[in-house]
Amino acid sequence: MSPTNQIVILAGLITSLPAVAAEPEWNAASVKECDRACLVGIMDGYMNAIFQHDPKAVPPLAADVRMTENTGAMDVGEGMLWRSRVEPTSFKFYAADPLQGQVAMGARLQLQGRDTLVSVRLKVDRGKILEIEQLWAGNINAAAIPLLTTPVALLTTDVSPAERTSRDGLIRAANSYFDALEGDNGKIAAFADDCVRHENGYQTVNNPPPGGRMMPGPVLPDPNTEQGRSQLKFSMLTCAQQIDSKIFAYMKRIRPRRALVVDEQKGLVATFPLFVHDGIRRDAPPGMLQNLVTMEMFAIRGGLIRHVEVFPFVTLPYGLGNGWTPGSGR
Repeated sequence: MSPTNQIVILAGLITSLPAVAAEPEWNAASVKECDRACLVGIMDGYMNAIFQHDPKAVPPLAADVRMTENTGAMDVGEGMLWRSRVEPTSFKFYAADPLQGQVAMGARLQLQGRDTLVSVRLKVDRGKILEIEQLWAGNINAAAIPLLTTPVALLTTDVSPAERTSRDGLIRAANSYFDALEGDNGKIAAFADDCVRHENGYQTVNNPPPGGRMMPGPVLPDPNTEQGRSQLKFSMLTCAQQIDSKIFAYMKRIRPRRALVVDEQKGLVATFPLFVHDGIRRDAPPGMLQNLVTMEMFAIRGGLIRHVEVFPFVTLPYGLGNGWTPGSGR
């Protein structure tokens, strides 16, 4: 083959290669910060794509985007949220962290026509979604809906600049909650006296007389039995008093906590902790040998925890991790 023919063939091969999109030249004027509204807008755009079952409608994705659903790794477009009929409801709230480029959302959605609790975390890097973490759990009883219709004001109201807690103070307060549970000592936590906790839509602490639920379930304690009266009494205790009772002693460890999304404007910290329940080593209900992942959203005012919104509860076999932290789960 003549050199001329070789050149012609080589030129043809080069022109047949797929075109690679060129990145635009650097222009400092095009750099825009993604503030709180920007992050919430990206979350809304992502959720709207889920509602439409259209992965192409998702805001821009990073080339190395990573996604999990209930700790399992998968691609955008896979999983129950993407492949089921999903519709929004009136219940949703956000924590957004422009400093770290992260946003978390908690919501009650209709999944295949059934009430389902969903938490989603996105990490955004230079305008593109880098991480997607989805948690969901269904079987929501009608008794939970009253507290899953409109978020409490502490989850949605801005804190005045003069009353805001420092970023470090918010992170420390959130971690103190888990330290108290691990230490069976309510005094460790930065609890306000009026701290309230909602779990899967049920208020399980600081219930007004004559008491309410002490566990996140639809059944109310029976005041006509000794056990029921004891449970009603427990449900009226403060956040600190319940931990002091050592009823949560089966929680061997709560790590990693991943205090990821710190929303200074709203006074919120969204955490995605891994609970290791080892009932063999510590006093626990029968069979409590499992792991659990959830989103715990802390509303903090004046450096103290005023409200904790917890859902969904995704249980895992003991030893399994959170899908993000190597070596977690034991």
